[in-house]
Amino acid sequence: VYATKYDIRNIIITDRFNEEGVYTVRFHRQGQWVQVVVDDWIPCDKNGRPAFSHSKNDGEFWIGILEKAYAKLHGSYEALEGGLVQDALVDLTGGAGEEIDLTHPDVKLDLASGKLWKRVLRFYANGYLLAAGSPSGADSEVSEAGIVQGHAYAILQVVEVDGHQLLQLRNPWANEVSWTGPWSADSPQWTDRMMHKLRFDRNGPAGVFWMSWEDFQLHFASVYVCRIYPNNERHVIRDRWQGLTAGGCANYDTFQNNPQYLLKAKDPTVPLNVFMTLAQGVQGPVPTSRTGSLLYIGIRVAKKNGQRIRGVLYSRENMGGSSYVNMREVSCELLLPPYPPGYTIIVSTFQPGSESQFLLTVYTKAAISLEPLPDAPASST
Repeated sequence: VYATKYDIRNIIITDRFNEEGVYTVRFHRQGQWVQVVVDDWIPCDKNGRPAFSHSKNDGEFWIGILEKAYAKLHGSYEALEGGLVQDALVDLTGGAGEEIDLTHPDVKLDLASGKLWKRVLRFYANGYLLAAGSPSGADSEVSEAGIVQGHAYAILQVVEVDGHQLLQLRNPWANEVSWTGPWSADSPQWTDRMMHKLRFDRNGPAGVFWMSWEDFQLHFASVYVCRIYPNNERHVIRDRWQGLTAGGCANYDTFQNNPQYLLKAKDPTVPLNVFMTLAQGVQGPVPTSRTGSLLYIGIRVAKKNGQRIRGVLYSRENMGGSSYVNMREVSCELLLPPYPPGYTIIVSTFQPGSESQFLLTVYTKAAISLEPLPDAPASST
């Protein structure tokens, strides 16, 4: 997915073969770029072939180096098994990750209304990295229509042409398994006009195919998004839940003790479109979002006249936020009406007493200020 839009040399700093066999790779971790140094000794099977990721092209070695560095960052190759696509894309780009679960009831409403299609079109137009996840299963399982189960596909293009809503996807394996439904290579949907408009070649690259948005909903379970923002649209706060400030969720009286921040637009007369992420901190190797060591974390945004949340948060004050999920990073996107006092952001774990560092990031094109709200709690009540 990364290589469809970016030069791999952006992250593999040592971009040429060297006799010492030492290579430096960089990843984005906890809001900062870190460098990982590895040698060129790659694990192999009993037949001398690379045991893990490798290129089909002879002499192309970068994927093995990248994977070894990523395994070192996470502590082992085993830690990479079953990781989430959006986590990996964030580590490679420094962007903001999100998974859209196509089976979620709210998402199904957006599918039916056409809202989600418009969002995905906008994501593609903005240059975000996109991928798709097929329904769970062993990656040796293939559906009757030729979709590998439990597998991630790159989304290369999202277009609407002559009333057709279409996506171009790529199976990274680029093997003989391929989509056989409508808009596949030999499909009658490919008129001369459509072939010309989409520059379609029946003998194009292996693993690349087109599919309608309607069929996509039937054969895929998730859309992965990695939003890429310039630095001037990124506002970061590093903090931690510790002691009294590890207050837990709104089910507990101690919710008000959690860290809180004031988000204020420099121009209070215009709506504020924001995307927020909350990443829990780690020490040592980076855990994946599949591991059980991660806390349930969440974000809430409220209208409190520029003050801290104290006591009950009423529904009329609640402007939205994320669900509580035990993932490395949770996110929410909100369109906030003009509100001169500014919005209160509160971040928390689900259970009180769960201590961790965290990184709160607010992405927006608008000019804003993001500051901690004062008056830390004096007691646990």
